[in-house]
Amino acid sequence: MARLVLHERNRPYMIKVGNEEVHLCACGLSNNKPYCDGSHKKTLDEGNDLFTYDENGRIKITSFYKKD
Repeated sequence: MARLVLHERNRPYMIKVGNEEVHLCACGLSNNKPYCDGSHKKTLDEGNDLFTYDENGRIKITSFYKKD
């Protein structure tokens, strides 16, 4: 069954582990999950539009779900 997962954040979460900073993926596009690989940079111009991403790029989609 297909599932729609909405990632509302286009930057990673930064957490401190000891003296190190670790960046965790929040956009869902990283190829190195759970760590950020910079893929969120593709999403910076999305605005309030909704897109799906694949190996060929992105496609704008219409959501029938209402955002709260």
